[in-house]
Amino acid sequence: MSETLSWTAARRIALRAQGMGAARRSRMPQPAASRNAMLRALQHTHLFQIDSVNVFARAHHLPVYTRSGIWDPAALDRAVRPGPHRALREGLAHEAAYTDIDVHDLLAFRRHATSQRDWGVIREIAENLESSPELFTRIAQALRELGPSSAAAVSRHLGDTERGEGWGWRRTASQWAVEYLFRSGALDCVGRNAQFERLYVPVPLPPAPEPAAPDAEAADEATAIRQLVARAARSLAIAEIDSLADYFRLRIGQVRPAVQDLLEAGELLEAEVSHPAGPRTMLLHREAPRPSPLRTAALVSPFDPIVFHRPRLKTLFDVDYRIGIYTPAAQRTTGYYALLFLLDDLLPARVDLRADRARGVLEVRGTYREPLPHLTGRRRPAEERVLEALAEELGRAARWQDLTRIEVRTGEGTGELAAPLAEVITAR
Repeated sequence: MSETLSWTAARRIALRAQGMGAARRSRMPQPAASRNAMLRALQHTHLFQIDSVNVFARAHHLPVYTRSGIWDPAALDRAVRPGPHRALREGLAHEAAYTDIDVHDLLAFRRHATSQRDWGVIREIAENLESSPELFTRIAQALRELGPSSAAAVSRHLGDTERGEGWGWRRTASQWAVEYLFRSGALDCVGRNAQFERLYVPVPLPPAPEPAAPDAEAADEATAIRQLVARAARSLAIAEIDSLADYFRLRIGQVRPAVQDLLEAGELLEAEVSHPAGPRTMLLHREAPRPSPLRTAALVSPFDPIVFHRPRLKTLFDVDYRIGIYTPAAQRTTGYYALLFLLDDLLPARVDLRADRARGVLEVRGTYREPLPHLTGRRRPAEERVLEALAEELGRAARWQDLTRIEVRTGEGTGELAAPLAEVITAR
């Protein structure tokens, strides 16, 4: 018999499985405490999705802040460097992401698949450049001479300056080759430079293994996928199969056998969630945390695992989210890069933030109430409580980014909560 959960219980389980509910720091801790906060978050998430937008804070820095409060992101930079204390590897997991070492190892089948796949751009390089047969060797040699370097630096070192036509990813032949080598596992990313470009080094080649039989190779991939799905299921705790697949960007067809295995092993259980729009059958992890009430207030990145699968965000939290950075300015309804605001187990608001570092100001360019269409008025938090908690959280966010003032824009297009938030912050 499947378990029955209330909608509220499902949200609480999801949040606690992601590491929410602990006390959050309001001041910058010592380096060891920042590393520990990062590792605790990583135990719950297994990954930090990377995004280059730095209008407030980078997306891969926010999950630790959301769970633990103020921390020093330099701990992440150190954790990516090779050595005995390395805790993170960059790769393609949920898009580009920093993952724990185990997940990076489990995704080896994806890198192997890339190495065996015919990239059209690489084929064109081979057909059009006389030097292309030696291009991979020349790139490895360049990196040995330069040390950790970006694809652009390698390209300049090789004298390769011819970029493709048109707009978008206009890369040189050697830059495309570097990207291919990284995705196929021949290059390791050991950090980012000031321009947020990956810094690469060659991966030492192990002794060539005996060619595996196709059946054995498929079995190894299936085993890795099962372990990845098990990690996603534990991290989400309550989810539908499409959310489990999305966590590490696996295909539904790859995930179904793993889910069936986990159900048969009792690691996953079917649960009926009593959603106001009708019951939803979801998958509950057997080690899911208890749905005890949360007392928390935190900003949440749109690329946080709590919310990055938009259908699950809509089902569990009643929030329909579309990020503004991919939307033409005239069509944006909640700003450029709005962060969701978590209060207890609800997401009652979102804010569009910008850090004006030259002036030391955290700009709140928009403050928007979430419609939460399935949540009855009795269950909604009072607006006064939302505004007070949000004002306090914005103060913490400003301190984290070393900003000294908060400015709240009001007027047309800034949202229903902008004017009352400005009053609360002015009065503090």
